[in-house]
Amino acid sequence: MAKKHPPIIMFDLDGVLLNSRAHLLVAMQALTDSTNRWNHLVASTTTGLEVLRLVESGARARNYATIKAMMQNLVELIPSRISRILFLAKYNRTVNKIEWEYSHFFPGIGETLNKLAKKGIILGAATNSYGYRIKKWLELANLSHLIQFYTSRDDRKVLGSKPSPKPLFGLLVKMKRHYKWGRIDLNRVAFVGDNITDILAAKRARVKSIAVKSGHAYPEELSIMKPDFLLKDVNEIPSILNQLFPNMDD
Repeated sequence: MAKKHPPIIMFDLDGVLLNSRAHLLVAMQALTDSTNRWNHLVASTTTGLEVLRLVESGARARNYATIKAMMQNLVELIPSRISRILFLAKYNRTVNKIEWEYSHFFPGIGETLNKLAKKGIILGAATNSYGYRIKKWLELANLSHLIQFYTSRDDRKVLGSKPSPKPLFGLLVKMKRHYKWGRIDLNRVAFVGDNITDILAAKRARVKSIAVKSGHAYPEELSIMKPDFLLKDVNEIPSILNQLFPNMDD
């Protein structure tokens, strides 16, 4: 009988490995900017986190529909179409400018990923972020040797985006071709995410789903989706490996 491939854990990036603090800071600051022409009745009861969630949920759409989705999400908060366009342009410019200073990998991530790799687990990332950004963050954190394979927003034309399972399948295909594995055993694959779309993607791909509370989703949202595991953060994964992959050494 052919030897099975090693266990595989795939990760989302923002809210899972990276704290994305810059995104929240920009969203909070935006609420104090009067040039955004807010619907003040709505804005007065809206938090920075809620603004961020509105932007993020639009970013999960397919590439051609991303801006349209963001615009629709913000229509109640910023009724003027022109003002919404200007808001999104300024929001993205500001995040791109400050994120390298204010965003960081969560504490302990490097140590945890090293622990997993030393146990023979193959690591990868499937995110909605651009490839250049993933590459740069992994290099800054000295994690490129641990996460060598990823799918990104650059692959949307072919793979779409989460909650489609295709970004996860695309990542598995990259690994399979590199290591020259045979058939992928989905029972030996897990995906870690911080959002509803991540859990849906894992379930649709028929791999094990691990939800972490370190991102911008509300814990109640994650619980309702019934992931296989609901953890505080990625650093808890080593403690559940026996449950996650019962026959890990086969």
